[in-house]
Amino acid sequence: MNKKIIYAIIPARSGSKGLPNKNIKLLNGIPLIAYSIKFAQALGCDKVICSTDSEEYAAIAIKYGAEVPFLRSDYAANDTAMEEDILRDLALKFEEYKLLIPDVLVWLRPTFVFRDLEVIRRGIDLLVENNDFTAARTVCESESRLYSLKHGVLKPAFDDRGKSMIRRQDIGRFYKVFSTDIIRFNAKSINDDFLGRHVLGLEINKLCGLDIDDAEDFQIIESIIQNNRMLVEKYLFV
Repeated sequence: MNKKIIYAIIPARSGSKGLPNKNIKLLNGIPLIAYSIKFAQALGCDKVICSTDSEEYAAIAIKYGAEVPFLRSDYAANDTAMEEDILRDLALKFEEYKLLIPDVLVWLRPTFVFRDLEVIRRGIDLLVENNDFTAARTVCESESRLYSLKHGVLKPAFDDRGKSMIRRQDIGRFYKVFSTDIIRFNAKSINDDFLGRHVLGLEINKLCGLDIDDAEDFQIIESIIQNNRMLVEKYLFV
């Protein structure tokens, strides 16, 4: 089997609204994007590329060991841009800058600080070895008894069987995603179903599912690192 070319991509645009400049905000003295860059280096990818629209972000990413061979195009960096837009931009820029086209991308969202190296390495190996899987993503167990709120009234998003209380075990296990994706990269065929329909789920510790969305999330994760580092030591690479 030919060796697959694997790039780690850290998508870090500069336009965060909820927490301005979130991706470069210092978390325990280190810019947030550096956590993903250092993980990617530990993973041993062929390239570690930060996709950003900002010269300032690019300089910080390069300082911590990532490559920034180009800046992200405007259409892939606006408030409504999705991953498929960034993927299209990468495909065009790889060709423009004459970079080798990767077989696999490891998508490392910088708002996730804790990652399991062993699990993600296993996911890459399984994806490379088994063409049946269209992609892989890390998942952690989530609350299955969720409700929507309509005009102040709770509506179950699950079958509550007409009961006020129901055991989680009776609903089954559900998972949340969005921490880390492992993507088969096809530069000629990128659409909004870029992960495909047969995605391998890689279960991770719930600590690795902690996402920094706002200032409170930031403070919680920083507190864990500062006050209970032993709890997350195996998931930190800085």
